[in-house]
Amino acid sequence: MSEDQLRRNVRTFQAEFQRGWPDGPVVVMPSIKANYGLALRRILTEEGAGCDTFGPGELHAALSTGVPPDVISFNGSSKTEELLVRAVNAGARITLDSTREVELVIAAAERASRAARVRLRVRPDFDFAARSDFYSGPVSLRTASQMYKPGIATESLAGAARRLLDAKGVELTGVMMHAGRHTTNLRVWSRMMQRYVEVIGRLREASGGWEPREIDIGGGFAVPRDPFGRSDGRRLAAPNAPSIAQYARAITRALRKELKRIGMSTALRLEVEPGRSIYGNAGIHLASVTNIKHQTAPVDYTWIETDTSDSFLPDVNLERNRWTVCIADRAADPATVVADVVGISCNFDVIVPAANLPEVRVGDILAFIDTGAYQDANATNFNALPRPATVLVTGDQSEIVKRAETIEDVFTRDVIPERLAATGPKVPVSFSK
Repeated sequence: MSEDQLRRNVRTFQAEFQRGWPDGPVVVMPSIKANYGLALRRILTEEGAGCDTFGPGELHAALSTGVPPDVISFNGSSKTEELLVRAVNAGARITLDSTREVELVIAAAERASRAARVRLRVRPDFDFAARSDFYSGPVSLRTASQMYKPGIATESLAGAARRLLDAKGVELTGVMMHAGRHTTNLRVWSRMMQRYVEVIGRLREASGGWEPREIDIGGGFAVPRDPFGRSDGRRLAAPNAPSIAQYARAITRALRKELKRIGMSTALRLEVEPGRSIYGNAGIHLASVTNIKHQTAPVDYTWIETDTSDSFLPDVNLERNRWTVCIADRAADPATVVADVVGISCNFDVIVPAANLPEVRVGDILAFIDTGAYQDANATNFNALPRPATVLVTGDQSEIVKRAETIEDVFTRDVIPERLAATGPKVPVSFSK
């Protein structure tokens, strides 16, 4: 992971969204789910960034790396009252995901030593012609977004707002939505903001005039060399995704225009929760070439075998990512070989199908680009593979900020009951050495 690139990304988000939102403060709240590296989160805290968290583990990570509670968004479904008490006492902003959580947060506020600051997560209806990139087939943005579980049903928002406004110890501060990585089309992003403001306007009318003091637009912004959805062949030669500046301009213009149209002030706190676009292009995954396998019949095929796995780069399968891959010390050499870059697990484990590379030799180091978001967070131990280390690069210096797992780490949660251990063979000594 590159410290310099991480800092550049968060500074650019802050500057560009503030440029487009001059009347109120902008808070960039990178989603920690994209990368759990505590050293990386500490860097973002130094940059003044807030944090989007989901569940007790992510809240702990944010608090332990010094994120001010005022800029923590505590998101997620199925919250318990005990967890809400903790979030209230910490001073985090609590994003309510269902009407069930309304009574829970009121009860939590009664038990806690301070008022609960809450927001309503809404589910706008994107009822216009647009396709979701998340699916390989023709699924509309409307269908895809409505199948996604988070948020309070629009017909239930007014009742939830009125109950919170009447409750003691609870302060309803704003609204939140998260469109997600469905499209890079800026016109579609503008229309999504229109629908968002329409929900806010209807909520104001139904709640007797309440207006939010903060609007959270979530995340879902692509990295420039966007690998998302390209492995199915549709987007092998796709142009770069919009820049942070282009996203910011499209979103803030639409928000300002629509808020003014319904007579609401734009002197609001604007919150942005980017994850992949903060961490993604700050990360490179390195692997050694262990073997080159070729056959001529019955089908001519070449495999470049490596010491990594799609278990460590899971968005190959989860989001159909096609990674940009190069030979680390010969990145500019022209491509002469077409081969599948594959991993060491017993799955198909095709990390990059039909990769275009220069002549590859055993011992070469391959670099998979833009892998800083979600890959380490979603990595698994399939085939009992220990997950790799994370190295932080700052200028010409490097530091290990997450050690590599050992085989013992993979099995550290397992317990063999004494009745079985006593009759079984001796446990082998450490493999780590």
